[in-house]
Amino acid sequence: MTADEPERLRVLQRYGILTAPAAPDLASIVELAAHTCQVPHAVINIISAEHANLIAAIGFEPTQCARSDSMCAVTIVEPAPVFVPDATLDPRFADNPYVSGVLGDIRFYAASQLRTPEGPVLGTLCVFDTQVRQLTDSQCGALDTLARMVVDVLDLHRHQTLLQQALQAADAARSELERSNCALQQFAGQVSHDLKNPLTGILGHADNLIDIPAIANDPDASFCAQRVINSANRMRTMIEDVLALAGAGGQLHLEPVDLNTLAHAVIEDLDRPISRCDARVTVENLPIVVADPTQLRVLLQNLVSNALKFRNPAQACRIVITAPANRHGWDIAVIDNGRGIPPQDRQRVMDMFTRLHQDVEGSGIGLATCQRIATAHGGTLRLEETPGGGTTAVLNLPTGTTPN
Repeated sequence: MTADEPERLRVLQRYGILTAPAAPDLASIVELAAHTCQVPHAVINIISAEHANLIAAIGFEPTQCARSDSMCAVTIVEPAPVFVPDATLDPRFADNPYVSGVLGDIRFYAASQLRTPEGPVLGTLCVFDTQVRQLTDSQCGALDTLARMVVDVLDLHRHQTLLQQALQAADAARSELERSNCALQQFAGQVSHDLKNPLTGILGHADNLIDIPAIANDPDASFCAQRVINSANRMRTMIEDVLALAGAGGQLHLEPVDLNTLAHAVIEDLDRPISRCDARVTVENLPIVVADPTQLRVLLQNLVSNALKFRNPAQACRIVITAPANRHGWDIAVIDNGRGIPPQDRQRVMDMFTRLHQDVEGSGIGLATCQRIATAHGGTLRLEETPGGGTTAVLNLPTGTTPN
């Protein structure tokens, strides 16, 4: 037991690691640890009151064992990372059942503690082998860096869970829109720093790892490091989506907005994904409307991005931005020839965290953000079928918009 065991268990409970599915980012980290140290086995081991819980592993399936049998339960009380070339010669581990042959025949063992910002250790990132071996200084440093990255990932997912719970609670109170907007704006400012700090840590550690010769010279290790960076970038996109949702529909700054200029600015911002999809975006002659330019740009960018993401792979992607007048204002439409949305799902997809296509990356927040922006402008957002196939998203923007 550690000297701070009660506090350590309280911190472990706050992270919620053992009651939720393991973060997918962790699988990439253990794979990278095994490649870096050139061993067949690597695990992330979380030590609870009675068990050692392997929440991510390479070389075998994640499992659980008694804490008294775990080598990592010994390691978490050590003040520094542990590197053991031959565990049979180390008095701390020689009689361990995973070393003695009762449960396993581990010889080489190395572990870095998963130390939280508060101080307590949650567990270890460890690598091991049934053969005696050594690690280079570079490999030891990389294992320690990866352990810090594990903590960053756990911290990030903890804040993400708290954020999602808070946003769902705010959405349930949508009828109290003014109070909800204020609460979300305050919350966005509060969590922005907390979320971006661990994310910056992940990206920084990953960039450092790529520069380590043992990784740079190993194609598999480089691939795993890039997977970590890609996962972190996806998380950054989700954070930005969540913060955009929190700010959407707040106090509007209404002014005349040239939709032609705005639409071409959105296309310029999305130039890379448009080129990657070989898409053609056509902007018809658009009017000048009264709106909040920043929020209207967020709405258009989300709608065009969705049209690109949910394109029909069987045909060239075509998107049209138009804005015909109606009796009460304008119908600003983004028309695509993509996959389309079944009629029964068109309202549901505008709920937060709703995703119809799990094969397409996304947070399920973009359309909810668009709907909040439409409501704030006194308008509506609806989804229709494009003649011939696809989705037409229409923002009905009243003339002389008065913010709700």
